[in-house]
Amino acid sequence: ACMRKSLLFIFLFFVQYSFGQQQFQLAAPLLKYNSAFFSGSTSLQMIFDQPGAEIYYTVNGKEPTRNDLLYKEPLIVTARTVVKAKTFGKDFLSSETSVVEFINAGKMIRQISFSKPNEKYTGNKTDILNDNIGGNTNFNNSEWLGYNNDTVEINIDLAKKETIHSVLISILQDENSWIFLPGQILVYYLDKQKTFLPAGKEIFFSESKSPKQCFAKEIIFSSKIKTDKLKLIMLPLKKIPDWHPGKGNHAWLFIDEIKVY
Repeated sequence: ACMRKSLLFIFLFFVQYSFGQQQFQLAAPLLKYNSAFFSGSTSLQMIFDQPGAEIYYTVNGKEPTRNDLLYKEPLIVTARTVVKAKTFGKDFLSSETSVVEFINAGKMIRQISFSKPNEKYTGNKTDILNDNIGGNTNFNNSEWLGYNNDTVEINIDLAKKETIHSVLISILQDENSWIFLPGQILVYYLDKQKTFLPAGKEIFFSESKSPKQCFAKEIIFSSKIKTDKLKLIMLPLKKIPDWHPGKGNHAWLFIDEIKVY
């Protein structure tokens, strides 16, 4: 009887070891591109070097599966597109999802002027908000303008009068570094009487923790307008929410590319 119990234990151990081993998860594919902002077209390369592993991707905003597009060669992007990619391989768990949103250039901008940023985060180019070079999730990246004051004003001069319906602005969200989305963004346009009138508004809520990301927000107007000048008033959070360790302190606002459509 003792021998039968020992043999049964060995058998169960073998079965558990053979069929219950933990699967390892593949790493997410590397998405290689010049900038998420582009004019005309841009190219995306997906990299994952492991025999037997394959990269599948989508351009419709959905999570990739093995039934989606199989990556074989660099992807040419010609319009605003969200690309999501995952690696799959036999006997491995599929990877986390790699995501990039490509944003095409809009109306021709002659120049953008802006409130003076904090001296630590000023950038070094006059066209920093419309040079088609996006900042990454490192707030020390020289492409960001950083503010810790109550109001940020941005004035946009288009190359000519255009019929437009929206404005897009890239904002950094890194709440661990006290960098939040603003409380509000107000958009105004210059009319025929040389008066700035409201064009659109966006209100943001920071009720819970969000992932670290470059957030591209498009503010769509209630109706199309024709103008050559826009004014954006951005209102950073004066008080960090109570759920955050820095509650009650003034939040930071980091901004980058601006597009007009």
